[in-house]
Amino acid sequence: MTGTTENMMLPVAVEVTRGDAIESVHCGVAVAVDYTGKVIAHFGDPEYVTFSRSSLKPLQALPTVMRGFPECLGLEDRHLAVICGSHSGEECHVQATTEILNTIGRTVDDFGCGVHVPIILRNPDGPMPDRAEFSQVYNNCSGKHAGMLALAQMLDCPPADYLLPASPVQRRIREIVIEMTGVPAGAMYLGTDGCSAPNYAMPIRCLAHGFARLAQAAGARTDAHRDDLTRGAARVMAAMRSHPEMVSGTGRFDLALAEASRGRCIVKVGGEAIECIAVPERGWGIVVKVADGNVRGLGPFVVDVLRQLDVLDDAALTRLAPLARPELKNHRGIVVGTARSVARLRMN
Repeated sequence: MTGTTENMMLPVAVEVTRGDAIESVHCGVAVAVDYTGKVIAHFGDPEYVTFSRSSLKPLQALPTVMRGFPECLGLEDRHLAVICGSHSGEECHVQATTEILNTIGRTVDDFGCGVHVPIILRNPDGPMPDRAEFSQVYNNCSGKHAGMLALAQMLDCPPADYLLPASPVQRRIREIVIEMTGVPAGAMYLGTDGCSAPNYAMPIRCLAHGFARLAQAAGARTDAHRDDLTRGAARVMAAMRSHPEMVSGTGRFDLALAEASRGRCIVKVGGEAIECIAVPERGWGIVVKVADGNVRGLGPFVVDVLRQLDVLDDAALTRLAPLARPELKNHRGIVVGTARSVARLRMN
C-alpha cells in the first residue's frame, strides 16, 4: 500500500477562515470517471489510495440483489435502499431493517455490527443518550448487515460466519467489488469497517469507476439481454434514487444533495469524509475525499466539484449554498468565519 507520507501529499481543497484570515485548511482529492474508466477531471492524484468505508455499500449490496432481493422475499425498494444506506436510526429505518430480519427469520442478535447512539439523536450542544438504551438495529449499518444476512441465507452458509472475510458472503462481495471497480491485482487492501464488516482501500479512480458503472446501468435502456450484474446495478440505483431518505437521514448533507439534484445525483457518503456520487445521465462516477477525515470540509468540497463539472443546475446550487459555504459560529451564535472550497479541477 502507498506509504503514509507519500499518500498524504495532497493539495489544499478547503480553507477555514476566522474573520478575514485563513485559520485552518483541509487537503483533499477528487476524481470524475466515465463508465469506460476514463478520467474526466481530477483534483490531486487519481491514484490516491483510501478506504471506501460506507460509500462501498451499493457495491456490497449487488450480490444480494443479483440473487433476487428484494422481490424474491416480497420486499420493496425502501428495503433495498436501507441495505445500501447509512441510516440515522429514525423510525422508518428501524422498521424497514426489522422487516428484513423478520422476513429472513433472523433477529437483531444475529447482527455483528455493534451498538451506537442513533445519528438522529446525536446532539453536539447537549447530553448524549446512553447507548445501552439501543439495540444493534439502530446502528447506521444495520441495513447493510440485514442484506448480508439475507445473502448468507441465499448461499446456504452459517449466519454466524457472515462477516468473516473467508465466508461465502464476503468472498462473493469481494469478487463483485473487484469486477465493478476494475481495481488491479495487488491494489486493493483489506481492513475492518466501524461496523466490523470487511472493507477495502483502493485508488479513488477505481472506486469512481465502480460508481460510473452503477451510473451507466441506471441510465441505460432496459434490455433483457443485459447481464445479471448490470441489471443488479440498475436495481440498486433505482432504489437509492427513489428512496434517498432511506440511504441517509433527516438533516444530513448527502440527503440534501440527493434532493436538491432531484435524482440527478445518487449519493453515498462514507466514514472519514469520503463521498461517492453516481450521475446516471452522464454515466459518471465521482469520488471526493477530505484527507484528514474531517467532515467539516466535505460539503463545500463536494458542491464545488459538482459545480465545476456542471452537474448541478442553478436551482440546486442555490438550495445547497448554505452547505457549500457554511458559516462558522461561536458559542454565542455569532458568525466568526466560513469554510470554502478552493479546489480547482483539472479537466482531461
